[in-house]
Amino acid sequence: MRIYLDTNIFIEAIEGRGTLADLVVSLFRVSRAGGRALFATSELSLAELLVKPLELRRSDLADTYRNWVVDSDFLDVLPVSREILQQAAHLRAADKALKLPDAIHVAAAQRAGCTHFLSRDKRLSDLPDLAVVLANEDNVRRLLMQLKS
Repeated sequence: MRIYLDTNIFIEAIEGRGTLADLVVSLFRVSRAGGRALFATSELSLAELLVKPLELRRSDLADTYRNWVVDSDFLDVLPVSREILQQAAHLRAADKALKLPDAIHVAAAQRAGCTHFLSRDKRLSDLPDLAVVLANEDNVRRLLMQLKS
């Protein structure tokens, strides 16, 4: 199992409060324990994550996001390559409802060999060879159980 993390998953882990945030952080811990990166995201996530902290002049939060995304041992960060952009264009051509940033994330997930795409975005739906998992407490608990077994 390899899981692509949408931008909103990092926001939940870092800024969220409550059970879901705790479960997401637990996912990251399980990945670390396995000794290899089970998670992937793209550089687009970093750009999306930095907007609000920069707008609010929260350099502490911007640094936290940079550290999590750039220097994580549980996460592979894919560059937004020409191949990913071309695949994103194909995805958008097939599904006009798919927004370009989402198409870039999906293309990066496919390129990384991910089997699952974890997101809080209810508009996303399953694609061939990529199961979209809505990040709620039950689904994240299920992922945790699968990763631990």
